[in-house]
Amino acid sequence: MDIENKIARLIYPEYRFGVTTVKDALNMIEMGVGGFCLYGGSLGEVVETIRILRDASKTPLIFAADYENGLGQWIKEATLLPANMAIGATGKPEFARRKAEITAMESEAVGVDWVFAPVVDLATNHSNPIVNLRAFSDFPTAVQDFAGSYISGLDSFNILSCIKHFPGHGDTSVDSHLTLPEINKNKDELRELELKPFKSLINKTDSVMVGHLKIKALDELNITSFSKKTITDLLIKELGFKGVTITDALSMKAISDESYAGVNAFLAGADILLVPENPFKLHSALMQALSDEKINLAMVDRALAKQDLMVRKRAISKKTPKDIGVVGCKQHRNFTSEIAPRCLTWVKDRENALLRNYRKIFYFEPFKTEKDYAGAYFAEYLRNNGIQLSQDMQNADLVVVGSFSKPKAYSGKINLNEEEKREIEKVLAAEKKTLFVSFGSPFVFDEYLDKVHYGLCCFGDMKELQEAAARGLLGETELSGTMPVELKSASGTKT
Repeated sequence: MDIENKIARLIYPEYRFGVTTVKDALNMIEMGVGGFCLYGGSLGEVVETIRILRDASKTPLIFAADYENGLGQWIKEATLLPANMAIGATGKPEFARRKAEITAMESEAVGVDWVFAPVVDLATNHSNPIVNLRAFSDFPTAVQDFAGSYISGLDSFNILSCIKHFPGHGDTSVDSHLTLPEINKNKDELRELELKPFKSLINKTDSVMVGHLKIKALDELNITSFSKKTITDLLIKELGFKGVTITDALSMKAISDESYAGVNAFLAGADILLVPENPFKLHSALMQALSDEKINLAMVDRALAKQDLMVRKRAISKKTPKDIGVVGCKQHRNFTSEIAPRCLTWVKDRENALLRNYRKIFYFEPFKTEKDYAGAYFAEYLRNNGIQLSQDMQNADLVVVGSFSKPKAYSGKINLNEEEKREIEKVLAAEKKTLFVSFGSPFVFDEYLDKVHYGLCCFGDMKELQEAAARGLLGETELSGTMPVELKSASGTKT
């Protein structure tokens, strides 16, 4: 393999269905890229594209994807699974393993080798717009227990794992997809909280993804993505990590110059440079760095040797063809329904919240149109089971407020906006008995716990979670989740 191809193997571009073409990818393969990160696509498109690209490559390609919540997160025919925080609420790490096993079986079937999961960030900052439900908990021991089980689930099918976002993205209030987050903690605080799950799992995972963060306690000059003090000195030398280190996407806005960042990330100790906006430009920058003797062939060979270990691990499970019928199968889809009652968590006064206790119930969502409920499955289940939802709030015995707030890349927010808050305050001003149901972030209760009579958190808006909420409120099933994070009410009381 010539040096140009070796350098190219450090680069893993995106393959975004509907944007990237097979011709684009074939040009990247000709350059020599090591693999691709997949986004979107139908089941047929993903399977066929992976087959075409594998056949075209002279070297083994590794296909990766952000399947944190299963393949259904990106592929509509596949299985969508509950967020990590919902799993954390069950108190059962074995459910994290089962989530990973389902993800692994479906990944194996379509040809994906590497799942960028689990997230091991701590959900400590309630205003964090990008972690939130993606975290198992805000408690390090819980995170490492659930994440460890998840890794075991992937590993049982030889699917590569990746813990992220080193050294911890939980205590930030901005989205690194949009801007650079800064964490103002000293080293002792980081070791006591953020670094604990990484340290615990360092010898179990195949790879570690480094976040785009500014942490002056670790490096006053450089962000973590291209900080030698963070990647080489802390992660590799101090913590003893021997696997693959990978950047977060270099196309994210926390990085101002991706070519500069890519070269510096490699110099800092990153083995794989993920999703540059222009892979060819990054390749040229790396070749120039080699020419300028900023990097050398020995460094490249060390990084590629780690990739080769992953290639060999994956080859073990490629000896027999896999059944595509497993993707989105009934058994996999039933998993969420089976565990949903154990995910949903009462936040306040379960006994008096049961809907059979009330004659007239008004269901409210901020900015709902008559034909557009975000909680359509919830409302439909109630109607189909004898509950008439009134259109008249003034004469209602109970007001049910449905809140839908969850992390989304590039949104830059997680909390309710001011207009949504005003709409909710109008409802609360009516001084009716109020049940607040969060079909997303539990941290909305920080503001409303003192203002409502009853509270239920679902940690997501999947159909199975909405219907479980309805069944629980009708007294048909016991909702037994426990809150995996600490809440703080507006009065300052912690729960």
